[in-house]
Amino acid sequence: MSYVVLARKWRPQGFDDLIGQEAVVSTLKNALSSGKIAHAYLFSGPRGVGKTSSARILAKALNCEQRTGSEPCGDCRNCKAITEGHSVDVLEIDGASNNSVEAVRELRETVKYAPAGGRYKIYIIDEVHMLSTSAFNALLKTLEEPPPHVVFIFATTEPKKVPATILSRCQHHSFRRVAKSRIKEQLRKITEAEGITIREKALDMIARAADGSMRDALTLLDQAYSFSDEITETELHTLLGLPESEIIFNLSETILRGDIPQTLSIIKELTDRGNDLRQIAKELVEHFRNVTIAKITGNAGDLLEFTEEEVKRLRDFSSDVGIEELTLLLTEFLRIESDVRNAVNPRYVLELGLLRTSFVKGMTSIEQVLKKLDAGPGQDYVRESAGTPSRAEIPDKPPAENKAKPATADSDIKTAVADKEGLWQRLLEHLDAEDHLLACKLSEAKLVGLTTAELTIGFNGGMSVLADSIKKNSSVIEPLLNRLSGHKIKLKIQALPQKETKKDIDKIKQQVFAEPLVQDAMRIFNSSVVNVKSLGEDDKE
Repeated sequence: MSYVVLARKWRPQGFDDLIGQEAVVSTLKNALSSGKIAHAYLFSGPRGVGKTSSARILAKALNCEQRTGSEPCGDCRNCKAITEGHSVDVLEIDGASNNSVEAVRELRETVKYAPAGGRYKIYIIDEVHMLSTSAFNALLKTLEEPPPHVVFIFATTEPKKVPATILSRCQHHSFRRVAKSRIKEQLRKITEAEGITIREKALDMIARAADGSMRDALTLLDQAYSFSDEITETELHTLLGLPESEIIFNLSETILRGDIPQTLSIIKELTDRGNDLRQIAKELVEHFRNVTIAKITGNAGDLLEFTEEEVKRLRDFSSDVGIEELTLLLTEFLRIESDVRNAVNPRYVLELGLLRTSFVKGMTSIEQVLKKLDAGPGQDYVRESAGTPSRAEIPDKPPAENKAKPATADSDIKTAVADKEGLWQRLLEHLDAEDHLLACKLSEAKLVGLTTAELTIGFNGGMSVLADSIKKNSSVIEPLLNRLSGHKIKLKIQALPQKETKKDIDKIKQQVFAEPLVQDAMRIFNSSVVNVKSLGEDDKE
């Protein structure tokens, strides 16, 4: 007899064999026990979590000849025929290859015939989202009012691609990713039954690499068992191209230090060993995600399904790193992982991405900047870390060479004048905090100029009411302006030329076109007037 892979050999044959889908199993069992059978089901969820297996189990339970409760017996003629895949009453259709409207019309023709040996005629359509729009439309009427002996079971990994008209006619069951601990438990059960020698850490690696898919976990186990009779973490590193956890930790430490030469050296070592750089990028994303969760949550062990020792190591690793820096790094690694996955030269893309992460090391968070500002001019702020005070002590008598020359009032005023836009924006912001209405009126003004003695603003001719209001409240604005600039500056308000309307511009154009000199120029040069612009006050000067 030919070899049967573990994923097929250990495929669930009953509801009790399904791993990690307790909610779906409970619902289907209750429906079978009470006889509340829907005419259409939709099973959605990630790959390898038991959608198609559940459809077959449900089909067996519906047509089982010896079922007493909700579990199929597995021994009757109908159960065996469905398990072996040759039951005439259960039709499995691949939605990807039978997605045309003609295929659905043929299905509709067969629906009206009664089942041959079972109670129900069951249609299992896998990857149903691949059906064309016309095929879905052709299925609607049959799906809404099928014969009493017909049950449809749809399976898909992308329920969002299924039309709402189909979804509304189905009983929808969402399948979840299988927890790492449940995958590991099932793998241990299978290895013991199959006589496979495997170490505990290797089981952890397979369960983590499966990413919630029980089928993927069995496929990886099968591959590892074919490679070696005794499966260890070393064999898995070699076979699957997974980087060792210690290397990931070392690489992460060099990234946090901003040590680019050492980072590139580790990447070269991993490349020379034949590791998959796409997998490395994925591992980095997962590692920094785990570090972030361990730092910000108290129940990281439950969320990550890690031991206390593993969580403690992650927290020790992140003890000197701020949450802002971790967030920036994780965002950058997500971008790197996406770029590396689709890159022609993954190594170059990974190296460039890791070079970008070194810039994050030199960034200062907003909290750090605020603390530095709070330190005042007489103290220097030092970035907080484990065992480091937030502010450094300043000697009573600093060395002469370190003494900075006192800034003159004149130099301070020149600095304020140079940053007139910045001063104007700060004035509006602070005034808005004290008097929002007055700030709105002031924001309508145009900043004309700033000197060491006065701030000049202007209003258009049609805004004289606002200009008068600002003049009346100058006693409120000028103290705030003096406080922000550090100097006594007067507020000066002037009227700006009123903007011309379209009617005014059209009138000017008519006057220009009527000028004999303009007409002669247009005739001599065989030209036309493109634009007419009125000279403002600035242009006249």
